[in-house]
Amino acid sequence: MDTYRYDIHIHSAVSPCADNDMTPVTIVGTAMLSGLDFVAIADHNSIEHVPVALAAGKAYGIKVVPAIELQTREDIHIVCLFEKYEDLVMFTEKIPFSARPNEEEFFGEQLIFDEDDEVIGKVERMLLDSADISSDDVPSLVKEFNGVAIPAHIDREGNSMLSILGTITEGYPVVEFSTRAKPEMIEEWSKTHGVIIDSDAHTLTSISTLGQIELEEYTVKCFLDHLRG
Repeated sequence: MDTYRYDIHIHSAVSPCADNDMTPVTIVGTAMLSGLDFVAIADHNSIEHVPVALAAGKAYGIKVVPAIELQTREDIHIVCLFEKYEDLVMFTEKIPFSARPNEEEFFGEQLIFDEDDEVIGKVERMLLDSADISSDDVPSLVKEFNGVAIPAHIDREGNSMLSILGTITEGYPVVEFSTRAKPEMIEEWSKTHGVIIDSDAHTLTSISTLGQIELEEYTVKCFLDHLRG
C-alpha cells in the first residue's frame, strides 16, 4: 500500500464564483507542482473542462478524476466522481439542469478555456441554479454509471446536506469535509462514514494537499473502489 495525496473538489473558471485564472491546464499543473497525485475539477453543474483536464493530467503525469459538483433540488452540493469521462457524460445527460440564462453582471462569467488557456466560449445557462433532482435520487443514478456520490463540505452551512437536512441520508457512505473543518468533527464522522478532505478551491492558492489516501494501485478505479468501501 502506498500513500497518495488528493484534492478532488476544485472549481475552474467556468464556475462563476471561481477566478478567471482557474483554467483546467493551470489547475492540473498547479496540482502536480503541489505534490498531488489525484485531482478533480468539480464545477457547479458543469463538465466543460473535464476533457482538457484529462489531457493535461496525461501530460503532467497526474491522475484526473472525472467529476461534477451537482446542486440538487434542495440546494445541496454533491460531488459526483466517475472512473471514465464517458460515464460522467451519460450521467449528466440524465440530469434536468436549469435552462435559465446566466446573468453575468450579477453572478460572473462562465468561461470555457481550451488546452492553450484561450477562451473559446461561455456557458450560457445559469450554473448556480439547482438541478431538478432530489438528493435522495442521486446515489442510485451515480451508481448506475459506476460513480461515487459524496455530500460536499458537510462542515459548512452553505449548500451542505447536514445543515439543510440535519442528517446524511442513506446511500452516502462517504462524506466530504473542507480544509477548515474541526478535527473533532472529522473524527466523529469517521466512526460511521468514509471521510475525505478537499479544498473546494476557487483560487489557485486554495488548492490543498491535506487529503491523503492509501491505495494498492495508482489508478482512478482503485481510488473510487476505496471510497466505495
